[in-house]
Amino acid sequence: MPVAKLSLTICAGLLVALPARADSILTKEVAVNSDALARAAARPFTLTAGQKKWTVPVSAVKTWYKTRGSTDMRLQLRPSAIYDYLNVHVSPQVNQLGAGSRFKSIDGNLHLLAGGTKGKIVDGVKTSLAIRSALLAGQSSAAVSMKDYRPAVFTAADFKKLTFPDRLGRGESSFAGSPKNRIHNITVATARYDGLVLMPGEQFSFNAHLGAVDNSNGYLPELVIKENVTTPEYGGGICQVSTTAFRAALQSGLKINARRHHSYPVAYYGAPGYDATVYPPNPDLTFTNDTGQPVYIETKIIGRRLIFDVWGKNDGRQVTVNGPFTTARRPDGSLTAAVAQIVKQNGKTLREENFVSNYQSPDKFPTIRKANGG
Repeated sequence: MPVAKLSLTICAGLLVALPARADSILTKEVAVNSDALARAAARPFTLTAGQKKWTVPVSAVKTWYKTRGSTDMRLQLRPSAIYDYLNVHVSPQVNQLGAGSRFKSIDGNLHLLAGGTKGKIVDGVKTSLAIRSALLAGQSSAAVSMKDYRPAVFTAADFKKLTFPDRLGRGESSFAGSPKNRIHNITVATARYDGLVLMPGEQFSFNAHLGAVDNSNGYLPELVIKENVTTPEYGGGICQVSTTAFRAALQSGLKINARRHHSYPVAYYGAPGYDATVYPPNPDLTFTNDTGQPVYIETKIIGRRLIFDVWGKNDGRQVTVNGPFTTARRPDGSLTAAVAQIVKQNGKTLREENFVSNYQSPDKFPTIRKANGG
């Protein structure tokens, strides 16, 4: 990999993990004999954050409790289960991560351009306690609390201590035949991921680093799939970049946390089943650096070919990506495809993930008007 890079960004995780010290308030299971609590456990629960609202089904609410005792059958409330539910179902939809530190290479030396910017994330502890209080009072709703979040500042001196001797994997895609606005948007978005460093255990969020997708950030209108139509919107073509990032993460053996396929097969991405769509704030593409060492993402465009390389230190894992394969094809153009990631280390299987894509018929998503520059 090149010694000097144009930019370097430190990525921040999307979800808020419970601290290792495990707050006793959350780990303490509360046992009560309350008719109000029993009634609350039998109803859906509503969570609100600003204009957003979530209805937690009874089946999920029941996981927040367990029964205790064989005679009085007291309900035992599990705040840690509530916390986990927030991390999986709420945080990804409302967290607004700030950008990490950015650097630029000048004469072979890295210079800090900007420190991290502040974002907002779910306050898991405070919200869990609010839900607990509501349930104990027999209520069936609570507000989601937010708190400020700022990614860790990473200095040029820190960067010099890191080494990235091995290319762990590469993702590639072709955008040949793209109209000029789409090419422009791909170029703008790709630059945002060049020089990213993920520390061990850190989670990458594509949307967190993408920034606002509008004309102020240099994007142009181009076709996107939105609300059952294909229509021009700022940033059309960005999914070429997220698709390539997904492929790089797969090939590098990194753990994929969240990935969604497009609504219908898109010719730009080649064989179906190997794509990843994004549309801030959701859907997002997220993956975790579980190698135990820092990894470095390098992006480049050669002709009409987009490349994501992941550099780091080989920890001995062996990665196999099988597919993508089309497993079912229907007359209306809808189809099912799959790609599998198998990660082994020292003869043991660390992970085997199968990513299934169920594409709808393209006829369900008519193009309502042509984009500029097409």
